[in-house]
Amino acid sequence: MTAAVLAPQGQLPMCPESIDFTEAIKDSPRFRASLAQHTQYFSRLENRLNEIQKHVASMMEFSRNYVSTFYKLTVSINQLCEENFTGNALAQSTIHSLSDACGRTVCLMRDFHEQSCMSLYSQLTSFLKTDLVKVQEARVHFDSMSASMDEALSRNASSTKARPSDAVDGRNALTAVGACFAHTTLDYVAQINIAHAQKDHLIIDALWSFIRETSSYFSRGHAIFDDWTAADNGAVSDTIAALAAKSRLVQRKMQDIHSLVPK
Repeated sequence: MTAAVLAPQGQLPMCPESIDFTEAIKDSPRFRASLAQHTQYFSRLENRLNEIQKHVASMMEFSRNYVSTFYKLTVSINQLCEENFTGNALAQSTIHSLSDACGRTVCLMRDFHEQSCMSLYSQLTSFLKTDLVKVQEARVHFDSMSASMDEALSRNASSTKARPSDAVDGRNALTAVGACFAHTTLDYVAQINIAHAQKDHLIIDALWSFIRETSSYFSRGHAIFDDWTAADNGAVSDTIAALAAKSRLVQRKMQDIHSLVPK
C-alpha cells in the first residue's frame, strides 16, 4: 500500500487565508478570528515538524548503532581470517577482499546517515528556531501592545468624565498607543506572512536535500559494487569453486581412512 492510501482520511485542516491589513489595523473581530486560525496552524506545523525531527533523530541513533555494529562485524571478519585461515593464502586473500567490501559499505553508510539525516534535522531546526520563533516573538509584542491599548482606552474613557485637561492627555496617550499598536500589529501580520512564505520553500528544500542524498547514496553504492563485482566477483566465485572441489576431494579421501586399520 502506498503512503497516500495509508494517510488518515477525513477533512484535513487547510492553511488559513491571508490576513487583511485593513482589518488588522482596525483590530476587528474578523482580524482576531483570523489570528486565532493562524496561531492554531503554526502550532500544528510546529508539532508536526517536531515529530519529524524526532523520527530523524531516531534514524540517526539507529544508523550510528547499525554502522558501529557493521564495523565490528568487519573487524571480526578480519580476525577470523588471521586466526583461522593462516597458511591458506587463497582463502585469506578472498576473505580480505570480502572484508574490504564490508569496509567500503561502512564508510558509505556512515557518510550517508551523517550527511542526509543531519542536514534534514538542521534545516528543520533552522526554520523552527528562526521563522517560527520570530512569529512567536511578534505575538508576544502584539499581546503586550494589545494590553497597553486596552489600558489606554480605559484611561481615556475615565478621563472624559474628569477635568478637560485630563481628557486631552488621555486622548493624546490613546493616539500614541494606538499608533504604536497599529505598527506592532502590522509587524506581527508581516511576520506571519513571511513565515508562511519561508515555510513553503524551506521545508520542501530540506526534504528534497534528504531525497537527493538518498539517491546519491544508492548511486555511489551501485558504482562501488559495480567496480568491486567487475574486479573481484569472478575471483571469489572461482575461489569458492576451487575450495568446494578441494572439500569434496577431502571427503572422498576420508571415506577410505578405515582401510588403514590392520585386518
